Amino acid sequence: MHNEFPGQGEERMTISPQQLPTEHVTLKRLHSFGILKVIEDGFKQHQGAFRLICEGESELVILGKAAHVQYWLDHYDSFVKEIHKLPSSSAVGRIILGDSLTFAKDGEEWKNGRKMTAPLVSPKLERTHAAMAKAADWITERFLTAASGTEGIDDIWPICVEWAARNVLDPFIGSAISVEEGVRFVTLNHEIFFRMIQMATADNQEALRNDPELLAYQAKIRELTERALVTAEPDTMVAALAQTLDIENQPQNMVSLVNMLMGNLFGSIDNPATNLCWCLIHLARNPEVIERIQEEAEKLESVAWSIQRCPVTMAVVKESLRLTPVSPIIERTTSETVEIDGCRIDKGTNVIFSPWLIHRNHEYWENPAEFNIDRFLQLKRLDPTTYLPFGQGKRNCVGMTLSLNQLAFTLLKLCSECRFTLDPLMQMLNLRPKFDTNLHPRGVVAFQVAPHGSHPSVSSVAPQSQHSEQSTNMTP
Repeated sequence: MHNEFPGQGEERMTISPQQLPTEHVTLKRLHSFGILKVIEDGFKQHQGAFRLICEGESELVILGKAAHVQYWLDHYDSFVKEIHKLPSSSAVGRIILGDSLTFAKDGEEWKNGRKMTAPLVSPKLERTHAAMAKAADWITERFLTAASGTEGIDDIWPICVEWAARNVLDPFIGSAISVEEGVRFVTLNHEIFFRMIQMATADNQEALRNDPELLAYQAKIRELTERALVTAEPDTMVAALAQTLDIENQPQNMVSLVNMLMGNLFGSIDNPATNLCWCLIHLARNPEVIERIQEEAEKLESVAWSIQRCPVTMAVVKESLRLTPVSPIIERTTSETVEIDGCRIDKGTNVIFSPWLIHRNHEYWENPAEFNIDRFLQLKRLDPTTYLPFGQGKRNCVGMTLSLNQLAFTLLKLCSECRFTLDPLMQMLNLRPKFDTNLHPRGVVAFQVAPHGSHPSVSSVAPQSQHSEQSTNMTP
């Protein structure tokens, strides 16, 4: 690859890749410290776009400034998801879940998938907002049980996954499977995805497609989809997709139905579970914020709930998403030659836009390592170049509004009933974020829980479909 820098006057000088800002990393260091620490250190040194080379094999251009995101927004079609060439995670996802929305090809395939999915992940749907209320009740009861001393919270992650599953299993597939079975499928999906990312190389695509564990997994999710179709109620996602894809007359579309349904299901469980986990961790480390949410909940007892009426709770969600975005890096590939920071980046170059770097940059955020919800109570509008926890542009998260509603309503309900802190016996190292397929705590996170006592609850508050819309100092 050749790259150009501006020369004197109108001339340009072509130089070799070795002369570009470059950061070399060994596999040992990458595995020991993780990708986030590696790109953070590289960005501190270069203060702009730089090439990351892992032992001469994997090359990435790291883009961690607001100006880079602005360029992306201005030249959106110049950056595409690479779903064909391994070892990109999107190419791995394409092998596993085919034409699901997340891994759909840019163009008509993606447009059609988005058009089918968007109306089915709205918090305004009766079945969806009913499931949201039930999920909030369930996790609140789980915390109160822990507060009574009969069952502690020794690991918050499984609770967050079950909460997320309870939010979407019924509106997506009805009663075809139990919550426990749904959680097992999500766990299996995560294991398969991470395993195949680790196995992926530039030339083993066919071997991955024929991997026995992958084939067994794909057979399981097809069986689950077929089972859901047998009892599908008209207001479920699986029924709506089957009708749109005309499965009865075009059975060959069954593959797309499985991919679309399972891609939406797993994304709508794993990502919100991760977001809730971090929200709870930040609150556990900042108990005074729990009290502020409780005060807000008291004011909502006699009014219809909406995220617009709980600014404090929404500020908690937004600040958590800033400090610990579920997707701290966003992979893209250049579809044409572009120029960023005076550098020519050739067509076919793998690039990473990094919310992790942007959200923690002193240039854009005051005291960025601190958990401070007031920054979002003071901001009149969010800058899309400095805040992008759900991605950016037309391929941003289709379930963003639903996820924000789920998180806000649950935190409001939970914090109105109880308070919680980190278990003092837990190792604080467990809280350090690590990135595999999502941003997760490095270890098990345990909580201590206590009831609010005589404080009132928001048990009477239910999500109203007509109103629904859209410092923790932790380093990688």
